[in-house]
Amino acid sequence: RNPASFFAMGQAMSTTRCEGLEALPPVGGGPELPKSPGQFERLHEDVKKLTNVNTFEGAKFEVSKPLTPMFALSHVFLLGASPYPNATSHYKFGANVGDNERVCMAHVDQYGTVEGQLYGNVTSWLQGKLIFNLPYDPKGFVAVCDADLNLSTGSAQVKIAQNIHGQPGTHLGVSYLQAITPRFSLGGEGHCSLGAPSATLVAAGKYATGKYSGVVSYTKAGANDQLSFQYHRTVSPGRVQLGSELAVQPFTGEAQMSTGAEFSLKQSRINLSVDGSGKMQSLVETTLSPAAKLTFSAEMQLGVGGDDAGAKARDSYKFGYGLQIGQ
Repeated sequence: RNPASFFAMGQAMSTTRCEGLEALPPVGGGPELPKSPGQFERLHEDVKKLTNVNTFEGAKFEVSKPLTPMFALSHVFLLGASPYPNATSHYKFGANVGDNERVCMAHVDQYGTVEGQLYGNVTSWLQGKLIFNLPYDPKGFVAVCDADLNLSTGSAQVKIAQNIHGQPGTHLGVSYLQAITPRFSLGGEGHCSLGAPSATLVAAGKYATGKYSGVVSYTKAGANDQLSFQYHRTVSPGRVQLGSELAVQPFTGEAQMSTGAEFSLKQSRINLSVDGSGKMQSLVETTLSPAAKLTFSAEMQLGVGGDDAGAKARDSYKFGYGLQIGQ
């Protein structure tokens, strides 16, 4: 998405013309101006994609086939694991259709659960999206509808949702992020649950350069306040990225940390992460051909199941293998 400005911002430039000579071009590009920092909901994305590795368990096979430049079908088979309890297999059929202005994606599984995502541009500065999940039991219906406003130096979002975060009822939210300088931006977010009256407020600031970025945020949700710090480092552009996160609850002193890395090689991509609870994740993806990818997933959790009654903690291991065919 290319956000457009409400106001035409320019800098007057004057050149002098000498007789028989062309005017020389101005030296330098002038001062760097602030640009839109993107939506507030994506403020933590650089670090989250490194510390939260998308691992899976079992064998996963994905087949996709574009029928036209704007329409494609897909099949996903999962063996050995399932998002449903007491199930060891899962299948989803999907269809995607879209162009440069709008995209529609839908999936349905063997239990009748329908998932859908719709993205569209209303104007050059206003976009909207709708994400929903309709299971076999209508009581589990989940939906999120957003309206995104993108300005030249800031962005805003209005959100309405139903049955999210495990809380039934309607949820309302609003956020705003403003670029103060070309490298520093400030913003905040607030959302409330109308079903069980509660509110959450978040304030955050981000400082970003071409090689590194840092985010500090403070979340107030009832009596559970949280202060978090994130750091992202680009060691080698397009090759190596590092990220770390520290979350502290000021009133209880509890803290959680996680760190991750991504290595992009010529035909492979490696993601690694570890957190303070002893959870280690890794994902290796290699390109066999332009239309085939092979994925290996591994996750280890140290000390699971221990309690004060004397039960001995055991380590937990999960492994997955995936093959993706199609473009």
